[in-house]
Amino acid sequence: MSLTGAARAAAPQPIRDAGRRKADVLDTLVNSGQVWLATGGASGAHMVPLGCVWDGAHLVMATRERHRTVRNLRENHLARAAFGDPADVVLMDGPVEIVPPDGLPSGVAVPPGLPLDPARVPGCVYLFLTPRRVLAWRHRGEIPDRTLMRDGRWLA
Repeated sequence: MSLTGAARAAAPQPIRDAGRRKADVLDTLVNSGQVWLATGGASGAHMVPLGCVWDGAHLVMATRERHRTVRNLRENHLARAAFGDPADVVLMDGPVEIVPPDGLPSGVAVPPGLPLDPARVPGCVYLFLTPRRVLAWRHRGEIPDRTLMRDGRWLA
């Protein structure tokens, strides 16, 4: 018997071990190109979609310096990045450094692929999120072991 699209989507996926989930997370980071970034400040929680690239150690994004995201990060440098959908979740928590285009450390190159490039668009800044905690799950069966990174160290 063949499953329809809706039934196939509802069929349980096998539980992935931590190594497989880490590999899937890294694949998401390299290939996604889009993220929801959540910040908080005096005016409350704020979440926006941003283009992103993964440089192997940081999630790199860009936005206009005048935006609420940057104001929030100046008050509280912690943020949460969310990838995926309810059937394939990746959450990344960590501090974010706000870097003007002329403030990149010597030898640091931003990987290509940001739709908004502060080096070419006046008034924009880079955001470098350093992961301290990463969570990933596809369904209830993976929730008990969803933490893949703690205190900046991969557990798998």
